[in-house]
Amino acid sequence: MTSAEEQQVEAVIEFATRLFAAFGYDGTTLQGLAEAMGYDLEWIHTRFGDKRALYLAVVERASQAQRAVVEGTLAPLPAHDPAEVASVLHTLVDRYLDMCLSNPQIPALWIHRWLGDAADIPDLEQKYAVPLINLTRDALRSAARNGLIAGDIDPDLMVRTLVWSVYGFLHGEALAPPDPPDPDNPRTRPRMQAHLHQLLDRMLRLPET
Repeated sequence: MTSAEEQQVEAVIEFATRLFAAFGYDGTTLQGLAEAMGYDLEWIHTRFGDKRALYLAVVERASQAQRAVVEGTLAPLPAHDPAEVASVLHTLVDRYLDMCLSNPQIPALWIHRWLGDAADIPDLEQKYAVPLINLTRDALRSAARNGLIAGDIDPDLMVRTLVWSVYGFLHGEALAPPDPPDPDNPRTRPRMQAHLHQLLDRMLRLPET
């Protein structure tokens, strides 16, 4: 594949990501994508196959971004003191929030899934979302066993609560106008960041960092 063709493929994946995030898998057509981009539909079929194959490529790409954040940030664990655990967990939610603010289409893809989108494509959550949740959950379990965080929390629901909070903040009604979760609003990141830190600190009884 030439450099120009690679750029075309990347452009299609990026544009398809925005379409699937806006309209869901069920509300997106390859014909509409081709017309919007000015591409030949046959070329898209040749490069990507059908809509299902393109959607899977989009989900794979989005999941790579999520996996890089979670695995990269959790790499220093297991830790040896509560302050180190607190630092890692604060960094994790900061980086995850930044990733979602920079790529709001990623949480939008999963929210569509929560609403029953692409119901004929099973097991995407088991392949992409659950392993990252479990990785973070297991890190919390290890810290709890070592007495570094509160031992009376449900680590699985703790991780899911953080994800729900970020996704709801960006695409739900956590903030009503005239103060929406606009990435360009200078108050958006620090407000949500402070909330996530407070949620972690109080639920896990983390020390101040």
